[in-house]
Amino acid sequence: MHSSIQEKICDISKKLIQEGLNHAATGNISVRLDDHFYITPSGTISENLKPIDIVKCPLSLDEEFIQTMTQRPSSEWHFHKRIYEERSDVNAIIHTHSLFASTLSVLRKNIPAFHYMIALFGGKEVMCGAYKLFGSKELSEEVIASLGSLKACLMANHGAIVVSADIDDAFFLAQELEHLSQQYIELLKIGELNLLSDDEMDKVIHKFQGYGPKA
Repeated sequence: MHSSIQEKICDISKKLIQEGLNHAATGNISVRLDDHFYITPSGTISENLKPIDIVKCPLSLDEEFIQTMTQRPSSEWHFHKRIYEERSDVNAIIHTHSLFASTLSVLRKNIPAFHYMIALFGGKEVMCGAYKLFGSKELSEEVIASLGSLKACLMANHGAIVVSADIDDAFFLAQELEHLSQQYIELLKIGELNLLSDDEMDKVIHKFQGYGPKA
């Protein structure tokens, strides 16, 4: 089971590169299993990742424990750990530096309900949190605040995070977030937006509860 998780993380890391959602050593992925999470290592080119490179971390991970580790987890391990602490529904996290979502993060813009597919992320908009230093505890707390109970958020002047119950769905959400970010940027160029109302979005969110194939 553990090796298959590590293989899956490597596969998704490479797919993110192929889809243009990350490049070189940017971004990171983690998957939770029981009282541990598996996360991509610090500063490693995604295309070169091997299952043995994926780092197994206890959910109680802290700076002191990291000093005892032979492998260094991603520098962003703080927000991965904090999301797992706060969200029992989340078992997979993907962080990207994709072009369009990152552009919106630099503009420090939330993504509003310009399209009904925003509801895929569980709410009526995707929030952009305030800028905090990468890899910091302050960033992890900002992520918790801007993510809330939803499945995506932006980090100012940084990039995007998507979360889900499984890694394949998280990858799908990362693709959708980038596509919607691109659409939103194109609309900003035109300068005219017709946003869906709260009532309209409530209906979409309700309908999405029965969306997709039955288990």
